[in-house]
Amino acid sequence: MAQDCSPPGDRAELDRIVDYRGRFDLSRRRYLVLGGGQGMGRQVSHALAQIGATVIVVDLDRDRADHVCAEIGPAATAEQVDATEDADMAALAERAGELDGVVDVIGMARYAPLLDITDDDWRWEEGIVLRHAVLALRHFGARLRDRGEGSITFVSSVSGLGSSPVHAAYGVYKAALGSLVRSAAIELGPSGIRVNAVAPGFVVTPRISAILDSAALENTRSQIPLQRLTLPADVASALTFLVSDLARTITGQVMVVDGGATNKYPYDMSGF
Repeated sequence: MAQDCSPPGDRAELDRIVDYRGRFDLSRRRYLVLGGGQGMGRQVSHALAQIGATVIVVDLDRDRADHVCAEIGPAATAEQVDATEDADMAALAERAGELDGVVDVIGMARYAPLLDITDDDWRWEEGIVLRHAVLALRHFGARLRDRGEGSITFVSSVSGLGSSPVHAAYGVYKAALGSLVRSAAIELGPSGIRVNAVAPGFVVTPRISAILDSAALENTRSQIPLQRLTLPADVASALTFLVSDLARTITGQVMVVDGGATNKYPYDMSGF
């Protein structure tokens, strides 16, 4: 059923205090999380389930998806899919059935100086950063359009908003993702579909914590105005807000979640 986008009828409607808790309640809603088997995807899968949603946890690694579903319980089911393959995503959309939204957290970087980036590097980065987003919009956007409402929310990066050494390929495709979000918001908005992204700065994922020592983490923390490192749960919190009805008129936006780091000038991303 399409959402009611008509203007308020009278002053009483404008003065009415809304049920804000209700706007954050996702009971009786179904969401699909691409890349839900670890890190930010695991956290946002838990977050959505905790506020009432049922969740389809999708990952390239079935064991990871199964593990997250076991943590969550009956509200979650697992799917193993290569989100960069068109046929796989089409089949996933068919199996998933009616959804209220999709959260896509897939992404990874290969850092290299611009002149050293190979054709294989460019193709790999395009697939892991952008192609799955295009396919998510193609297959799930069409279903949400037919339904008349919903949301699609991505994870971008501050690397798509600024430049720094060795981030060229990653930054190019994250910048393209931001443009895709804006285009999708314009085209799908009349169908009641909101499209947004969260752009984290440096995030202490399990993979990062395994390769950086405490001194490197402290050096990064010291560059952040809030003096606080961003965790996967912080990104998941922003994603959950954008999914909820608290953000019902927010679309086409890339929300920065970086402790204020991009407000500094000069802002050096090389340490990230």
